[in-house]
Amino acid sequence: MGKLRAFACRHPVVVETLLWSIPALLFGAVLRILLTSYLPYAFWNADSRSFYTFTQKFIQHGWFSLGDKRRYLYPLLLLPISELPGGVLRWLPIFQHAFGLITLVPLAYVVRKTLVFWRVWIVPITVVYAGLPLILWCEHELLGDHLFFALFIWTFAGWVAWVTQSAPERARRMFWAFLVPLALFIITKPHGRFVWPGLVLGLCLLQAWKLLRWPQWAALALVLVVTPTVGSNKQGAWLFYDAAFPLTRLDTPLHAEYKALLRERVERFRQQLGTYYAVQEEEPYYFLRDPEKHSDSPLWKKLSHDPALKNKIYFDLAFEAVKSRPDLFLYMGLQRVAFDANISTYETIHFADGAFTKRSQEYYDEAAADEDSPVRIAYALPSHGPIPTEEEFQRRVEPKPGSWAARTVRTIVNAYGTNLDFLRYTDPAYQPHQLSFVRPTFLGCWLLLGAALSLLPRYRRTLGVWMVLAVIYVFGVYIISVVNIHYIAPVWPVFFAVLAIPGDVILTKLSKWASRNAVTNPAPAR
Repeated sequence: MGKLRAFACRHPVVVETLLWSIPALLFGAVLRILLTSYLPYAFWNADSRSFYTFTQKFIQHGWFSLGDKRRYLYPLLLLPISELPGGVLRWLPIFQHAFGLITLVPLAYVVRKTLVFWRVWIVPITVVYAGLPLILWCEHELLGDHLFFALFIWTFAGWVAWVTQSAPERARRMFWAFLVPLALFIITKPHGRFVWPGLVLGLCLLQAWKLLRWPQWAALALVLVVTPTVGSNKQGAWLFYDAAFPLTRLDTPLHAEYKALLRERVERFRQQLGTYYAVQEEEPYYFLRDPEKHSDSPLWKKLSHDPALKNKIYFDLAFEAVKSRPDLFLYMGLQRVAFDANISTYETIHFADGAFTKRSQEYYDEAAADEDSPVRIAYALPSHGPIPTEEEFQRRVEPKPGSWAARTVRTIVNAYGTNLDFLRYTDPAYQPHQLSFVRPTFLGCWLLLGAALSLLPRYRRTLGVWMVLAVIYVFGVYIISVVNIHYIAPVWPVFFAVLAIPGDVILTKLSKWASRNAVTNPAPAR
């Protein structure tokens, strides 16, 4: 007890953070225990295979080969978990939900260190984040996104920890609390690279060259050097050209033979620029990924065997398109941001009774037909011969559909609804939304006010820097990508903290006014 008291005396902020995190930790723990009680296995989705390929090859063939698309952290973590009895999908919910819960503590730390009236804000911010449907479900999937979200928060907290230190020597030590999670965040998913512009601006604002020494700069440079090695160059070219596809210059000689084959598609999608975000992930997305499957042209067939040439053509056409109409390119990027901005964009249908087994059916069929399927390893199914019947498999992965636990979880995640939406859409129902019909909600206006106030001296070095970083990150990702709410989700903690700033400023002003009033008008002596 003496050591605990000594620790509390030396680190009062940490102790206060832990104590004020308890409501969110309890709420989050109950929610995750209930979810795991009726869905004991993590969900295997369309992207799980790419994350699990390394483990599959190692277990089945002894190969140690990290693919360029999914590299480093998450695939490596899956290997030791796969050695546990019951399969990786049985253990992932336990480990991932536990890490998600622990991550509520650095989020609480950010609130504690950055806001004046932190006692007012710390519980609602952490409790709301603990139950977000997207965060909860990503922790229940074989997907690196939950780790990406969590490491963003740890990096955010690490930044706050080191920039708020008054003693230079302690600030240099605390810098590592920022750099380590930053490095892990960067090597988790390729779009982590879009935090770099915001970080550079933040370091310039802080005049970090006056504080940091060569070990800190060397480590930061190393992380920067590693950044481009995360992700696939093939996917980058394909997504970039997909984002600029309707702007393709059809009248120039650059790769004219390929443009002739693209003309009909390009002209058709030019007619849909106002709603391109809604169709982008359909025909253009799949055509550009595998053009040889969607065209009989010998040119496309030949290109399928030359990925380097395909990447060059896509990059050339994309850059030419962007240079010709940068205004329209930015306009299409803004579309994607606007129509992924709301938390309610994520549908809670994943939590519905029977949804898990229905969406797992195709992967069960694959495992039944193919003994080399990674699904067999992930679910700990027999590596050879027949696997459990479909009914047995369904009882295993969703043993308690319709239980009170399932109903409770659905009630909680559905309660979020549109209450946290930043934008509303006034165009006709059942039609793809157009940007001209987008209006901010009250919460959206409040967020804009908070973003402006985050540049006040009290908040500038912490929340101000990270609000700028969040905006640059979001636009950087969406301008060369497709609509996917997983891209914007990492910055939600920043938005939640910034939403508290206007109220924090008001309470600070009222507190100062009350203090001055008490001095000028003291209470009469009795």
